[in-house]
Amino acid sequence: MKYFFWLFAFINIGLLGYFNLDVVLPKPAQVQQAEIAPEKIKVLSQQEIDALAVTKKNVATSAPPPVIDVCFEWSVFSDANLTHAQTALESLTLQATVKEQTTQEAKRFWVYRPPFKSSTEALKKAAELRANGITDVFVVQEPRWKNAISFGIFSDEQLAINLQKELQAKGIKGVEKSLRSQGKSYSSLLLKNLTENEIAEIKKLKPDFPAAELKEVSCNAL
Repeated sequence: MKYFFWLFAFINIGLLGYFNLDVVLPKPAQVQQAEIAPEKIKVLSQQEIDALAVTKKNVATSAPPPVIDVCFEWSVFSDANLTHAQTALESLTLQATVKEQTTQEAKRFWVYRPPFKSSTEALKKAAELRANGITDVFVVQEPRWKNAISFGIFSDEQLAINLQKELQAKGIKGVEKSLRSQGKSYSSLLLKNLTENEIAEIKKLKPDFPAAELKEVSCNAL
């Protein structure tokens, strides 16, 4: 009888625990899902999808652009005017490397109209030429050729001959061609990484150095 009493007691305790598991054992933590707001959902157009793809590609491949060295040669100068040219560059806070050239390298063929008696006459003629569509003209200020009108200087003689004939065909009188580079020693001035403003300032010196031209060259020359 005592045995059945304890068996009955254990059965009752087991049933009591089974039907009260939520009280006896703690409930597992529930993860609250974020609510979805349908009004905030936006369907992207194909154009917007393509734009996102391009943006991601640019971000992934973006890199600083390579530094490209650009060098220039301003030439030619005789011993007589080399110092003058260097002084002009120093006034622009520019430093140049001097490069000696052979007589053949230094040849320049000049197309010009000989000097007028006064700067007033020369400027008036230059304005007249520009009005007639000949824009590449300037009045020379170099002492020896002061008030001459320059039309162009070339390392290739044939180009100078062609320009002379073209100007004569347009009725421009007194156009001559000559070899500007005469003498025994010539030099060039080499410069590196000029800005657009610096290039423009050097070109403004053309009236003082009509035989010199500024051109891009390989930086290996420096």
